[in-house]
Amino acid sequence: MEVTIIKGFVQFAQKIVKSTSDILPFPISLIDENGYIIGSTNPDRIGTVHPPSKEALQKNTVLIYDEEKTKNMNNVLPGVVIPLTFESKAVGVLGIIGPPEQVKPYAYLVKNYVEMMWQDAIRRQTKDLRLKAAETFAQYVLLNDTHNQQTLEQYCDMFQINYDSYCFCIVIDIGNALLKNTTIQHKVGDIKAELLESTREAFHCKQEDSLCTFLNSEKIILLSSALSEKAYIDRLHCFEKQSLKLMAVLRSFQIKHTAIAIGSLSQTIAGIDQSFREANSLIQYGEQLDISPKIYSYHNWDLLLGLLPEQMKADYKDRLAFRLLPLLQDKSASELAKTFITYCETNMNTSKAAKKLFIHRNTLIYRLQKIEEITSLDTKSFEHCMLLYLGLKRQFY
Repeated sequence: MEVTIIKGFVQFAQKIVKSTSDILPFPISLIDENGYIIGSTNPDRIGTVHPPSKEALQKNTVLIYDEEKTKNMNNVLPGVVIPLTFESKAVGVLGIIGPPEQVKPYAYLVKNYVEMMWQDAIRRQTKDLRLKAAETFAQYVLLNDTHNQQTLEQYCDMFQINYDSYCFCIVIDIGNALLKNTTIQHKVGDIKAELLESTREAFHCKQEDSLCTFLNSEKIILLSSALSEKAYIDRLHCFEKQSLKLMAVLRSFQIKHTAIAIGSLSQTIAGIDQSFREANSLIQYGEQLDISPKIYSYHNWDLLLGLLPEQMKADYKDRLAFRLLPLLQDKSASELAKTFITYCETNMNTSKAAKKLFIHRNTLIYRLQKIEEITSLDTKSFEHCMLLYLGLKRQFY
């Protein structure tokens, strides 16, 4: 942490010198804990050693240097030096140059101003570093087929995640909204932080039992723990409602096209990449099946039904396609397929199916009879219809 603090001090020192000089009638210098000037009204002094600073740090008090005291000292000008503190620890020095009796009244005022700006910069830098570390962790654990257990455990310690707990992945796909919306590009860092916080709130995830981060500019990832399988099932019951809440919040950020999916439960963080891949696949399948709203989970019966044709083994698909070949080669194949699928999706009710297709009921019955003649299937049998339905859905949808 100290390295981060000092690095942050160096990076913003000259900026602070400039802003302070605009309101202070005296030149100033900022010195690091090793006595080197890292910011100064006189740029020629940057990088030089300022001997009194170490003494000020050691004594943790204001030191006054008048002309008599400084005339035989190298690189020391009349004025005062006062330690700068971070979390009650002195880590740098502020030097104000001028007649001591004139500059001393400004010492504590300028010290407080510099410390306030510095600490705000450090808080921002620390937050940015944590966000970047979270993004790196997500990319490591989700995008790699193999993981080093020691590395994973170190990441888990960093983010206070239980390595051995049940966990699952939620993927929020926002597309290119952040890149496309020019009105928020100038503050994208702040927007990202707000989006992550909104995601946590929507899914009721605490900092200590989850990790929420951007995987890239298009995807927000939520890795969340669950105490048990039952707890995960409870989360599934709430998933659609919570996702709708998040979508509403995202729209206030001008993010209008969002897809959200939840993967299956993993026994440890080491296997959560499988949950991530499932959530990603669900988004792809959901788009293909045109399911609305774009909230996907294996807890959704419509999605499970839509996915069923894709889950058949390749050799079984080939046998079914071969058996359906006469129907697929018929010149009315597309019309017959649409008729039959609608018939199945209206619970094998000929009147409802005919109404939905805007055809006469007798026309529908004629087409079903034609299907029976070509395939030898009984369109009044649920089992036969299910088999044909799966085969046609795979071919035509």
